[in-house]
Amino acid sequence: MIDAIIFDFDGVILDTETPNYTTWQEVFESYGVSLDHNYWSEFIGGGTHTLDVCKHLTEISNKSIDCELLKRERREKYVSLVESSPLLPGVWECITNANNHGLKLAIASSSSSAWIEEHLDKRGLTKYFECIKTRDDVRKVKPDPEIYRSAIKCLSVSPDQAVVIEDSPNGITAAKKAGLCCIVIPNEMTKQLPINHADYNFESIAKINIPSLFPWLD
Repeated sequence: MIDAIIFDFDGVILDTETPNYTTWQEVFESYGVSLDHNYWSEFIGGGTHTLDVCKHLTEISNKSIDCELLKRERREKYVSLVESSPLLPGVWECITNANNHGLKLAIASSSSSAWIEEHLDKRGLTKYFECIKTRDDVRKVKPDPEIYRSAIKCLSVSPDQAVVIEDSPNGITAAKKAGLCCIVIPNEMTKQLPINHADYNFESIAKINIPSLFPWLD
């Protein structure tokens, strides 16, 4: 019986992934090169190694770049776009509906605690989550399962008592390695990626009907 839902954050609750890619793509184009989507996609939702975007730009453009200045200016534009973005369709309804049905809620994200908490606070969502686990809480991010194991421990549930909502291959892999059922909600950045290892696939969180998916709650 499912007693908890664990949400990824980027690309599930907020579309932070599209503006992240597009603002970097604009930078790359200004240097006469392109940021390959397939290359970028390897790092969505985590990754086995860290992406240094400016280093990659320097290498493929063969130009000298002030990376600190470039990153700062690009991030200002990116953050501004994210701050003005609404919750993804169905997110508010899914969270409040799950809460009304007595389900425990958590977030497990490869982003930083400060990033997650800032955006949850601004949108009045923090109070709904018993646990928030981020890259600051683990040694390895997704696709390693550590962050999901940490989340279910925090919620005091077993793997068969929780379901995960993800959007990326790295996230799905992490959830499945932790023994969790996983729903994938692909977005514009992830819908072409290999996501068939998820247990369920919905085009939007708005399509998730809590009583229908978990009929024992009623």
